Amino acid sequence: MNRPVHIVACGARTSLGLRAASSAAAYRAGLSAAREHPHFRDAKGNGLITAFDQALDVDATGVERWLALADTALREARAAASLPRGQEVPLMLALPEVRPGWDEAWADAVRSAIGSGEDLRLCRLDSTVPGRGHAGGLALIDAAARRIASGEFPLCLVGGVDSYADGATMKWLADSRRLSGASTRLGFVPGEAAAFVLLMSESAMDGAGLHSQACLVASAVGREMRTVTSDEPCLGEGLSSTIGSVLDRLSSRPGRFDAVICDINGERHRSEEWGFVCLRHGAAFDDPTDYWSPADAWGDSGAASGPLFAALACQAMARGYARGPRTLLWAASDDGSRAAAVLDSPSPAGT
Repeated sequence: MNRPVHIVACGARTSLGLRAASSAAAYRAGLSAAREHPHFRDAKGNGLITAFDQALDVDATGVERWLALADTALREARAAASLPRGQEVPLMLALPEVRPGWDEAWADAVRSAIGSGEDLRLCRLDSTVPGRGHAGGLALIDAAARRIASGEFPLCLVGGVDSYADGATMKWLADSRRLSGASTRLGFVPGEAAAFVLLMSESAMDGAGLHSQACLVASAVGREMRTVTSDEPCLGEGLSSTIGSVLDRLSSRPGRFDAVICDINGERHRSEEWGFVCLRHGAAFDDPTDYWSPADAWGDSGAASGPLFAALACQAMARGYARGPRTLLWAASDDGSRAAAVLDSPSPAGT
């Protein structure tokens, strides 16, 4: 990126917090929202372990539940940036891949309704990159940053929202043996979350009197051809290529990654894919095996992952517990999409 792009505000809602700060603090403290769901059962009658938002009605489903998650996070990001009433704000939103319990009609309903209670003019932007699944949010951050750096617009909200709290979705995951529980060792705990980050050019940030929470110094998207449903073993080529592209774009900003935040969630294929990245690019990390996996606390956050990881990194930088000045974020969608982004701590004023 020729022109710096900054994160100036974040908002998040997870199963452990209604704000970015409380969600990050819960993760840092080692808390977990995982518990047996009162209704969802597997084929043997065992209660399924979930990490759903306890502040929401356990029986609430559909658009109402998704908007409760998303609008809370959007309001926090908007307030943090002090965006004035009526301001036109481009918006890119990551949503899940099509699955049982979630289709294009649901996606259209959520996309059109998000932010309807805010007095901003949200311009929902299309993107040439897929904004679906775990990698969707980081892919959209990459797309938005490129458009900001090109001068197309000075700012953009990038968000993601996802929830597995649906009977058809949970049955599909259980039948596919992807859920962590008594019958599956290498599964994940389904969660729900939403997050938004506000990206700005440096000139727009200075003009608005805002301060950088993190500088986006590189990002990339890629594709893995051997997906989770493939009969061929995944050798991590897609994610390795994506991380390699990020490293190439950092050639003018040398330095190793101090921290990694990713969507490793207990599923074997994600850990194995990262293992291949470590073999190929291990020299770029202080310790590639010492990563943060927020799914351990919040549950798997699906399409909200990328913006959530960015919010967590910003909280760590602001509160002094980041492991160093440079953090790599990465995520992988079931359809093979891969995305990564690199955040640097903001430079002290006057440097």
